[in-house]
Amino acid sequence: MDNNGNSPPSLWLQWKRLSLPSLFLLGVIYYEELFLKLYCFRSLTAEGAFFTFLFTLPAALLLGLLCGGVAPRRGRILLVLCTGLVSLWIGAQLVYYHLFKAFLTIFSLTKMAMVAQSFGEMAVGNVLASWFPILMMVIPTVLAWLFRNRLIPDGLDAGPGRRLRWAAMAAAVQLISMGLVLLCGGGVLSLRYIYYRTATPELEVQNFGVFTQTQLELSRVLFGIKPDSPDVSAEPEPDKAPPDLEPTLPPEDAPPPEGSVFRPEAISGYHTLPIDFDTLIANEEDEGLKAAHQWFSQRRPTPENLWTGYFEGKNLIWIVAEGFSTLAMDPQRTPTLWKLSHQGFVFDNFYTPLWGVSTSDGEYVTTTGLIPKSGVWSYSLSSENYMPFALGNQFRKAGYSTFAFHDYLYNYYDRDKSHPNMGYDYYALGQGLELEEVWPPSDLEMMEKIVPMFVQEDKFMVYCLTVSGHLNYTRASNAMSARHWDQVAGLPYSEEVRCYLACQLELEYAIESLLDQLDEAGKLKDTVIVLSADHYPYGLTDEQYSELFGHTADPVFEIFQNTLILWSGDMEGASVQVDKYCSSLDVMPTLSNLFGLDYDSRLIIGSDILSGEEPLVIFANYSFINQDGCYNSILDQFIRWDGQEPDLAEVAQMVAEVQNRVAYSATILDTDYYRLVLERAGMIAGERS
Repeated sequence: MDNNGNSPPSLWLQWKRLSLPSLFLLGVIYYEELFLKLYCFRSLTAEGAFFTFLFTLPAALLLGLLCGGVAPRRGRILLVLCTGLVSLWIGAQLVYYHLFKAFLTIFSLTKMAMVAQSFGEMAVGNVLASWFPILMMVIPTVLAWLFRNRLIPDGLDAGPGRRLRWAAMAAAVQLISMGLVLLCGGGVLSLRYIYYRTATPELEVQNFGVFTQTQLELSRVLFGIKPDSPDVSAEPEPDKAPPDLEPTLPPEDAPPPEGSVFRPEAISGYHTLPIDFDTLIANEEDEGLKAAHQWFSQRRPTPENLWTGYFEGKNLIWIVAEGFSTLAMDPQRTPTLWKLSHQGFVFDNFYTPLWGVSTSDGEYVTTTGLIPKSGVWSYSLSSENYMPFALGNQFRKAGYSTFAFHDYLYNYYDRDKSHPNMGYDYYALGQGLELEEVWPPSDLEMMEKIVPMFVQEDKFMVYCLTVSGHLNYTRASNAMSARHWDQVAGLPYSEEVRCYLACQLELEYAIESLLDQLDEAGKLKDTVIVLSADHYPYGLTDEQYSELFGHTADPVFEIFQNTLILWSGDMEGASVQVDKYCSSLDVMPTLSNLFGLDYDSRLIIGSDILSGEEPLVIFANYSFINQDGCYNSILDQFIRWDGQEPDLAEVAQMVAEVQNRVAYSATILDTDYYRLVLERAGMIAGERS
């Protein structure tokens, strides 16, 4: 009793001011995290539910402290505000993932004005279409408003001592949660590995929740991505590699045209530059950079091969097509694309994995041979770096006129900065290119306007990003779908799928126009056409995309299988059949080899498809495909092609290799590594310390 004879308040009453809002916010966050998992992934694991709860608890305790540790009136306002912001963040992630199959990053939020300017109307439409999950996110804020007085009661104040102990409890719970994760080291891609080693937003959300994924993202942006330490052979072993690819020519009744270049000669050597890594390692004081020097120095360089310099001296038109898919092609409906994909180099196992920033990351992977860093716009940030292996810079160095074109806003994703840095004279809407104001713009109209800008050059290299295949796939919101609707109206698919096929017809007509203009100018036989997708058409739901497959598509691997067109005008009727597993990450080094350009294959994360390098297709969630089988990171399962039991030690080694490629790609971006290394090697003049 106190001096007035009153009994001290119960323990519950002493902590009520802090515990009530904390419990409420715990319920809100946990409910919304579980709803997001079920809505986006359609599954929920016991481990994921448990660790999401554990990591939700310290966040709820801190937010409860914020609301309950101040005067009641202010605390009630903060409670509604905190609930609303939590619901807004998780709801935004839910809608964003549903639309783009990726999670919204903090960096993207800093560019939200640009995104809103371009796709605000589309975003509003998708929010309205996602009314049910949005409603589920709104309910907690309504409850916070209705019960704010009960959740933040008048009465006992949470004194400084209680507030400090409450904060300490939140910190303790966080540390305990992180410690429990450390104990979860079973399997190849364990929870411990996901939390402490990788950069896999999807797996992080599945296992730990959005709040934790956001924390991990901020940590990666600020402190980088930690590499692993697999054993890497220091010496090249070309004799142990698969043989270089030989051409598969058509039957005798369809011989290649006279003068065909299908007579490659073997070349001995490696795609390397004279970089003294031993000296770099010895003189490096920064431990992170020293580790990078060691890792790059130990990578086996890609040998030159039968196809080295095969296209040397030819022109190149390189197209990354918005939302393009193998399934959009048809011999009658898209005869030009069909022909180009079945002649020249034919890649039977090519993949276009989806990365976090969809189109921009797809571009970055394809044009640099590097993996984008999670949580940022890698292409945008690369504009501040020296990028000597970008093909624009390589071809310009070789005396070519180099151009980049895009039929959308010139500064979207900061392409007005990144593309000139890659070595191109850059043209887009608002910067040297004018097109009819429709959405999406016409690839055909762009091609008709841009080809005269370069076709008379002695030697040209052109990079082109299309946009006619962009979502949404409805006649009301997609001008290209409406334009070509009559050609797909009778197909046995849903309206959205037919709209997708319709808008891809604009790409068909654009490529047809390109070939006609090249032929008319007498440049067709001396020009190489390369086309791949930035990503698969995620604007279709999994069910809609499965319509094109004719069965339920595997969301881990199958939906990313695509087409790489690599064709030249003098390859008509001839083909090189390539069944090697490969991806968009490998396009740049493959073209560098074919055109006989100087590059260091040790500093490129992808590899020349036509070499004897072992295949490795990497996906954003650390799933991968190699010559032995495929690894599903979601199930933590490796399936061998021959049906035998996998060697888990070898699988773990491959996961570590994937992790290193992700980590050191980020190092190249974060440290301007190419400039650093080549300056110290004396291959470029020192431009900065």
